[in-house]
Amino acid sequence: MGDEDRGVPLPRRVPGAAGAGLPPSVTAEPERTEPERPVQPEPPVQPEPPVQPDRLGPDRRAGPRPPVLPARIAHLKRPVNAGPAAEDEVTEWFEGGPRWSRPGQAGVPGPASDGSVDAMPPGRYLALLSVLVAAAFVIGSLAVLTARHFTSPPASGGAPAAASPGQAAAVRGDAAAWVAQQVSHGAVVGCDRVMCAALTAHGFPARDLLMLSPISPSPVNAAVVVETAAVRGLFGTSLGLAWAPAVLASFGSGPAVITVRVTAPHGAAAYQTALTADLAARMTAGAALLKDRRITVPAPAAAQLSSGQVDSRLLRALTAVARHQPVRIVDFGNIGSGASAGVPLRFADLAETDQAARLAGAAYLRSVRADLSTVNARFRPARTAIVVLPGGQAVLRVEFTAPSPLAGSGP
Repeated sequence: MGDEDRGVPLPRRVPGAAGAGLPPSVTAEPERTEPERPVQPEPPVQPEPPVQPDRLGPDRRAGPRPPVLPARIAHLKRPVNAGPAAEDEVTEWFEGGPRWSRPGQAGVPGPASDGSVDAMPPGRYLALLSVLVAAAFVIGSLAVLTARHFTSPPASGGAPAAASPGQAAAVRGDAAAWVAQQVSHGAVVGCDRVMCAALTAHGFPARDLLMLSPISPSPVNAAVVVETAAVRGLFGTSLGLAWAPAVLASFGSGPAVITVRVTAPHGAAAYQTALTADLAARMTAGAALLKDRRITVPAPAAAQLSSGQVDSRLLRALTAVARHQPVRIVDFGNIGSGASAGVPLRFADLAETDQAARLAGAAYLRSVRADLSTVNARFRPARTAIVVLPGGQAVLRVEFTAPSPLAGSGP
């Protein structure tokens, strides 16, 4: 058909529609010929979600409405009396970190493009929250430390002040002189660079020195170690606790103190075991010497012999002299101060037995030296000399060097 027929649609009657919608009291008039309005085709009706008044502002209602996702619909369907939105519902986190303004403010983008306000996964939110809490903790700790540093008064019991150069040099000289005289020149001595130079200046052989440095192992290769401030800085407390438990002598005080120690090659426990065994042997030898009728011993010296305090080498030497002539012991002792308890006594002062011999001290000295020459070289004293005691008495001192052996053997 032509297009003109499509412009004016023919009137349609729906069977049974003449009386549709009329009240019962009204009767349809079939003879009425009034033309009916043409029926226009209606577009399909699209259901629309209910619009919440002023929920998103008037600017959000203008223009075409974007499709509303289920998460957005669920968010918009809030009870009317639910109160203000929680902070988590209006605060958005982005890739670069948190934004501290709410959506809708100037320069701040609105919700995520997918229509969901809560776009961040819960795990990521917790991770960012943990980072913020950790940063706050670090800042708080630094603030507390800073406050303590600037508000606390200086502690009176802090680290001692360093010794003056003059004081340190004087103590170092005393210690070097003692080591050069009292330590065997065949024993290896561990020391720092400055102390080794001082020992060499006082006559200790340079070949017997072991210089300690930051790359040195524990000084077990030395028989004796001179513990200065520099050596303490290298080994700390482990030197006295593990590798050199016994002190032969001590010099100075405070930061300038210097101690001369005996090293324990197998550790402190092994050293103490050997020292206990050697003490028992010295007690037995001392008791035997007290029974010798050719030896005269005063009460203090007798107590030292019976308690095992005398060096085993000295006991052997006195027994050898008593085989040739009478021996009168005045005392036992050590040179220096500050020695640890249990360090053996290494010298004995002998007096002549009659008036004629006391008048010829040089002859007595020569005779004792001759008697000691028959002893095994391990038990010969380092020196024998006439000394005058503080009370004015002249005696013959028989002296052995340090360190004392922990066990002696027979000649």
